[in-house]
Amino acid sequence: MFDGPGQQSQLFERNIPFRPDWENILTPVYDFVSRQKGVDPARIGLYGISQGSFWVARALAFEHRYAAAITDPGLVDVSTSWVSQLPKSLMKLIDDGKNARFDTEMGIAMKLSPATARTWQFRARPYGATGYAETINAVRACTIADIASRITTPLLITDPQGEQFWPGQAEQLATLTPSVSTIVHFTEAEGANGHCQPMARSLTAQRMFDWLDDTLYSRIPAVVSSGKLGS
Repeated sequence: MFDGPGQQSQLFERNIPFRPDWENILTPVYDFVSRQKGVDPARIGLYGISQGSFWVARALAFEHRYAAAITDPGLVDVSTSWVSQLPKSLMKLIDDGKNARFDTEMGIAMKLSPATARTWQFRARPYGATGYAETINAVRACTIADIASRITTPLLITDPQGEQFWPGQAEQLATLTPSVSTIVHFTEAEGANGHCQPMARSLTAQRMFDWLDDTLYSRIPAVVSSGKLGS
């Protein structure tokens, strides 16, 4: 386990913000882990939860040595949870390059809603941006819509009913990666609805580890799977 950019010690102690290009994080992580005693380099997996799902999927578009990966939930474009809360007229200002005007109008709106201002400050801090428009542009860089087809790693995608932040993106990711992905649905009837199935983590673990068993088993050398090494 380690803290990535923009998280925990990297953010609070070193002031290192998020970065979208997580292939530059998970490639050296693979290099390090694969050299550890007792590790089979052919059976190293990844698990990304919440926004970590984007970072995992992004890395897999460039780094193909991981044996399996899980995105919980499936995530393609981080920015939708931000821009869906903003009026289209405001977003058009950014699209037209009018960042200063966007910042001015956002600043006025934040003064009218201190609670919203506090939420924005909390969510924006890991991106390391100073202005409102700069933050939105940093978030919009977190997308794999144009590169997901490069993923060749077997991929398990969780899809909880009632996903609050990125609804529909699990199915979108599965559509973009049809040859390698398996989507598993979680329902309200199972008590497994909502972002990352918070009330059904045991069920989530069961389905994840069952899938990993099946996926990684195929990478066990034939001499082992045939039983020649005994139990």
